[in-house]
Formats: sequence, structure tokens, C-alpha cells
Amino acid sequence: MPRLTGRIKRGLAKTPLHGPLLKLQSAWQYREIMATEPNPNLRTGFCISPYKTGTTFVANIFDPAHARHEPIPYPTMRWGHDPDFMHRRKAWLNLKCESFGYHALHAERLSRMFPDDNMVFMIRDPSDWMRSIFDYFSTVQSWVFFNYGGIYYWSKILRVNTHHFYDLDDEKRQMLVEDLMRFWVKVYRTAETLPNGHIIRLSEADDNIELLEHLFHQKAVNLKTGFRRVSSVRRDFSAWDWVNRADYEKDVAHFGY
Repeated sequence: MPRLTGRIKRGLAKTPLHGPLLKLQSAWQYREIMATEPNPNLRTGFCISPYKTGTTFVANIFDPAHARHEPIPYPTMRWGHDPDFMHRRKAWLNLKCESFGYHALHAERLSRMFPDDNMVFMIRDPSDWMRSIFDYFSTVQSWVFFNYGGIYYWSKILRVNTHHFYDLDDEKRQMLVEDLMRFWVKVYRTAETLPNGHIIRLSEADDNIELLEHLFHQKAVNLKTGFRRVSSVRRDFSAWDWVNRADYEKDVAHFGY
């Protein structure tokens, strides 16, 4: 039955019903959340990235009862600016680890809302990161009819839609890479300024399990089966074919790439 339900949901996501159904579901979730009292004693660690840097892996090494990847994404993107909603949402989710790329867009705001909670920023080489972005999100548009991620996230960062990089002309490809490069720098420079911020390289995640356990207040239970989301499409790409590395060398080298 769960598999059948999953197939039905995936099928509906490709139809014009996707948006209305998602909004209806989010309205119900919003009412439930706003009826939940905040829990000031709950410690939830936030695993953050500008997407495609390992948040799926981090969430999946822990017990799913205490860790989730991208929980209730649409309501979070829609009402995440409201501190009252976010505090009640945190209590409603009742997690020790929340992994969500969207939080990279508002990391300073999240840090102010939850100054006592750890914020773990996963990082990878910016050129490798961009290739994963383009490869993975080039397929997303075929999965969903209502692309709310494009509305609430990517449109705030990019001048050009990231879902179609390989179909763009050279001028727009360059614009897209420039925008992503600036965002990468902003996210991790911001992380360094946060009193509760921690930066961990994706390539060193397996060597930092004990640190992750400490930051997320729980033991890892799925080290052998922890899921890594990998795109089925993989193309040759280098960010430095589109922007001058010298313009970003100070920041890239600062983070060890």
C-alpha cells in the first residue's frame, strides 16, 4: 500500500492538480502547526546547504524518528519568515536533526530565531557542486507540475532558471554560474560569522561521524545504509570555463578548494 500511495502521489505531482493539492495540504499543516505550543527545551540541529552538498546523507545516517530531510518544504518556504510559525513548526516536527537546503537562503534569520541550536553547513568544491545542481535539477521539472522551489528559492538567487543550463546560450550560462558562485561564497562566509555555525566538508563527512553525532545530539544508526542522493545524469562541467577563477580565488582557497 505505501508503494501504491507513493506512485499515486508522484503521478499527481505531474498534473495541474499538484499546486492546488499541495496548497490544500499545506493549509492543513499550517493549522496543525499553529495549534502547537513552542518547546524552548527542544534542541534541533539544522543541517544546511545550498542544495546538493550532502544534507540527504546526514539526515539518513540517523534514526528517521529523530531526523528528516526537507520536512514539509512548501509550508516552510511559504511561512518560514514568521518566527512564531518557525518556533511552533520546530515543536511540531520534534526532531534532533533537520536537513534542508532552503535554510541556506535565510541562515542569519534562522540563527537569530534559534541561537541555541547548532547549524551545520555542509560544503563541497563549488565547481563540483554546480555540476550536481545542473545535473540533478535538469530532471526535476519533469517530476513536478508546480515548481515551488523555483518560486521561493532559486528565483531569489538566480537571474536564469537553473533547470535548463545545458539548453542556454553562452551568455546566460555565464550569468547562471556567476550567480551560483556568488551565492556559494555568501552562504559559507555567512556560516563563519554565526556563533552557532559549523562547516563540514562533504568529502570528510564519513570521518566526522562523531562530530555529527555531537552536533545533532544522537548516535548514527545507518552508517552502512545512509542514502546519498546522486543524479542519474552526469555531464562534463567546470565552473571555471564560465567565470574567471581569479575573481573568486581568495574565497575558494579560504575554504580549501
